[in-house]
Amino acid sequence: MINTESDLNDELLKQSIEENTLNRNSKLVIMSKLLANLNKNVTISIDGRWGTGKTYFVKQFKYIVEHIENYNDNKIFTAEEKVAFNKIHNSSLVIYYNAWENDSHANALESLIYNILNEYPNMKNQVVDFKDFKKVFKKISRDIIYKGTLELLDINNFDDLNSFEDLSKEITTIEEKKKSFNQLIDCILGEKNRLILMIDELDRCKPSFAIELLETIKHFYNNDKVTVIVSTNNYELSNTIRNYYGNDFDGYGYLNKFYDSIISLDRINIKKYLQMKYNFCTRTWAWHDFSYLVMIHFNFSLRECNRYVSLYNMLISYIENDRKYFEDRNYIHTCILMPIVLALKIKDIDKYNLFINKEGEQIIVDFLDKSVSNDEKYVSWIKELCMVSTDGDYKQKILETYYEVFDNEYKYYKFPFFDAISMLGTDLLISNISDNKLTE
Repeated sequence: MINTESDLNDELLKQSIEENTLNRNSKLVIMSKLLANLNKNVTISIDGRWGTGKTYFVKQFKYIVEHIENYNDNKIFTAEEKVAFNKIHNSSLVIYYNAWENDSHANALESLIYNILNEYPNMKNQVVDFKDFKKVFKKISRDIIYKGTLELLDINNFDDLNSFEDLSKEITTIEEKKKSFNQLIDCILGEKNRLILMIDELDRCKPSFAIELLETIKHFYNNDKVTVIVSTNNYELSNTIRNYYGNDFDGYGYLNKFYDSIISLDRINIKKYLQMKYNFCTRTWAWHDFSYLVMIHFNFSLRECNRYVSLYNMLISYIENDRKYFEDRNYIHTCILMPIVLALKIKDIDKYNLFINKEGEQIIVDFLDKSVSNDEKYVSWIKELCMVSTDGDYKQKILETYYEVFDNEYKYYKFPFFDAISMLGTDLLISNISDNKLTE
């Protein structure tokens, strides 16, 4: 099962584009038109709150640029819309860099150069093995050395380098870093005329690395052949910067000095996302439907949806279990109480602790009043699950069942509620509710 946006593969990207699952194709076209006509250095921010699909967006863009020749039928993109993508495909190299995965590196510039060099063999259809790469790069490095930047690489020590990381460190141990870097870009581009560098997850980095990376972009990536796309949550990143420099520091103003343009991403349809990525909510299935309703109620982001499905699948044997006795209470546990517990574990640990300590009545009532009562379909389903006929009865039945979970004296039916949620982590002792063991 795929759990994180960083695990996106070409098949998922292809499907999301062809079905326009995230409703972002038109925005991808707009960005392609913006980038296709650039002839100077520009830094663009892809801005969105956590979990709005920023990683999806930049990886979709990279996928389209690299596979635009496969969209010849004009069903996904019109001929006019493909012009810009084709232009980028023919003129630019697109490199994706996950800042969060690399923030353990001591030097941001070295990290970026290492990433570019690591991608270079793939872009040039060369083998990735560093020994073979050195054969390709050695001539290029000689050109750089003999054309002016004598300190860029010591050609006598070149054969002693064992990895892309060694090479990146050698390149960055010179005084004329900026000039050398620009010459390196020229060599890597070859017949292409633009490098599009996509920097993702900057808001999740250590503050020191995030700021160093921004400064690196400002001072070293001002080459007119380079376009930088920073995919981040600017609200959170500005808070990180303010906390780093002091509460009186203008973090958002600091960011605005780096960006020439900001593209904002709104929330997407999470039901379509769940269907595409997890085959979740693809049919009428009470456990899935009420899980989706809970996710909507708690305003889940895509990343939180990922975590929910991961937890749900950990407990699937508890949840999707056909128990023959006391079916009404079993369904209340699995379709109502369990989804709320999962959601709270992800979204609000304080409310989660209230809920599992018999203080969650208002949480349940809020969910029923705000997310169930106004939809006749869900009201009808929940009455059927609770085996009652009136609105008041189903609310009361759910609350009674919720309290019974904590009542060690109530032994007439057995559902392993605490055995299940203990897998999520709870301060309640399973030994205190041993009567709730699973009995098949």
